Amino acid sequence: MKTNLFYVLIILLAAACQEGSKTDKKEVVDTKVTSPTQKGNTTKNPYQDSENQKALYKALKKKAPLTGEQLLAIIPEHINGNAKLGEHRYEASSQAANGAYGSFDSPYNFWIEDGSGSKAIVRNFFDSLKFKNQGPEGTEYVYQERDGYKTVAFLQPKIKRNQISFIYNDRFRISLEGSDSPDDLWSYIDFENLKKLDQYN
Repeated sequence: MKTNLFYVLIILLAAACQEGSKTDKKEVVDTKVTSPTQKGNTTKNPYQDSENQKALYKALKKKAPLTGEQLLAIIPEHINGNAKLGEHRYEASSQAANGAYGSFDSPYNFWIEDGSGSKAIVRNFFDSLKFKNQGPEGTEYVYQERDGYKTVAFLQPKIKRNQISFIYNDRFRISLEGSDSPDDLWSYIDFENLKKLDQYN
């Protein structure tokens, strides 16, 4: 009888320990999910779109994209003192235009993409800022604010090519690719020329 009572006590003690362990784990999870902010509110999922972003994406869907001709008018004539080699528009598929500058061996490539209509160009850019994905081995993404703009630089040191991108006027994705550093590429962006886009807000 004493032996049976001893086994019953061991089973009850083991069950109590397991219940306590589950409670401790639950409290840890709850703490992580609902850690309070300074104002006493619970923190939001950092990957969730803000109300401003949702409103922006909704407004962009209602806007008609610019034509290829309109986008080509924004392509600069020079990049870092290099004349334009050629320009292209991609009106049918991607609401984009680009210009190539300098030499064919190592050109600068300037891209402008209109994020309005059904394309998720702006959303994809802001999602990349949230998730901060990293590229294949031997490449690197650099997320940095420059002159008030959130930028994403994609570095490919093996082939000596880098690209910097940002969103202009909450609508247009601007990218510049070349062999120079992201800081240098950023300094080549002609914001006076980009002001031509202001009429489309």
